[in-house]
Amino acid sequence: MGHVFISYSHRDTGYAHGLADSLQRNGFNVWIDERLDYGSQWPHELQTRLDSCDAFILIMTPRSYASEWVQNELQRAKRKLKPIFPLLLEGDEPWLSVESTQYYDVRGGSFPDERFHADLKQVTTTHTGQSELPYPVKSPVKPIYSAGAAKLNKGPMMMIIAGVAFLLMVVISLLWSIRSLNSPPVSENNTPSAFSAIPPNENENQGGPTAIPMDEPAQTSGSSDITDPHGVSMRLVPAGEFTMGSDADDALAECQKYSSGCDRGWYVDEEPPHTVSLDAFYIDTYEVTNALYADCVNEGACRPPAQSSTDTHPGYYGEAEFDDFPVLYVDWNMATTYCEWRGARLPTEAEWEKAARGTDGRAFPWGQEADDTYANYGVANGDTTRVGEYESGKSAYGVYDMAGNVWEWVSDWYAERYYQNSPASNPTGPDSGDGKVVRGGSWYDTAELIRTSVRNRFDPEEAQNNFGFRCALDATP
Repeated sequence: MGHVFISYSHRDTGYAHGLADSLQRNGFNVWIDERLDYGSQWPHELQTRLDSCDAFILIMTPRSYASEWVQNELQRAKRKLKPIFPLLLEGDEPWLSVESTQYYDVRGGSFPDERFHADLKQVTTTHTGQSELPYPVKSPVKPIYSAGAAKLNKGPMMMIIAGVAFLLMVVISLLWSIRSLNSPPVSENNTPSAFSAIPPNENENQGGPTAIPMDEPAQTSGSSDITDPHGVSMRLVPAGEFTMGSDADDALAECQKYSSGCDRGWYVDEEPPHTVSLDAFYIDTYEVTNALYADCVNEGACRPPAQSSTDTHPGYYGEAEFDDFPVLYVDWNMATTYCEWRGARLPTEAEWEKAARGTDGRAFPWGQEADDTYANYGVANGDTTRVGEYESGKSAYGVYDMAGNVWEWVSDWYAERYYQNSPASNPTGPDSGDGKVVRGGSWYDTAELIRTSVRNRFDPEEAQNNFGFRCALDATP
């Protein structure tokens, strides 16, 4: 049975709970987030309830506007195409992000009138008797976890064949070393930054089930990595074909592994799976960090991030402790300016997807199953993590954090049906569209949103606490 989800700042708890009681008395099934448990299960429960709701009620006050939780809930409701019912409790006008939606004036602390109830009933399933989701919910249900991805065996597996010449063994070992090379971020003077000593995932190559190794993409001649003039490590993605997109039925099945309330309609923009040929290009090994972005700001070429703190880090941008964390609160234009300052550009949507999934159609950069030891997602950490922290989660091309941590801006405009008629060679997206594309999911999102083929879009002027980016560069000028 459907329900109504109420999003609010906890400094507005009194009004939110009174509203919930009022709606219950008028026959609505209400779920309200009390956040009684800040453990790892609670954010999953919140997302599950939001994803399965019939309607999303937003209580607008200056306090909820400043709340990252509320802003993230609103983002997710918009992505899931939930009917949004904004209630203006305090302030002169509704928020820009919902101004195109009819809002209800409840300033002074009044509860919505019958007109609101009539509108809400059009999209919700009312209940009689006890609610399926009784208000208030006192204990979260256990979230759905994946069985865990089997780990890829990254150690060289070489068969000792009698009669193989010693010289051949040396050549094979050398080629393997080159392919497995991972360059840490470097600072302005081209020396490794303090975080270059990040240890591999502690579970790497330890006991337990292992996945069938997936084919690594073939490397072309030339270096597989470079360092640009600003000291940024970039990885080569060779020219060639790969499969872009997915079947909506397959995507729905993937979603159902990790979440409830999945809808096939969310994934039609990934259809059809199609072969795309790309020229060779380089892409940043890591997401652009606070320190790297600050170099551009200090030179006067870039605007500072829209906000320098997060909910869990009062000091974030500009603090040495977080120099190697991804820069946040940058919109598409700011990301574009930074890449151009470096003599680079944002990757196209196709380039981003190939760098993330390789040529073997991986659902996630590391393989076919989600694993929260391979990426920062699902609010497990409650915020971003240091770039490159998840050694096991890198893609086939040695690119880190292509799943989770932050959504990454790409250069393309978004069009839902673009794949149906997109060019087979070096597509760059439609000439215009409904927002700019972001890829990869973030620390806030659940497993179904960090798949390599998931598409999302936002207004190019929107900057949030889970938006970041990386740059790309043509391999041949």
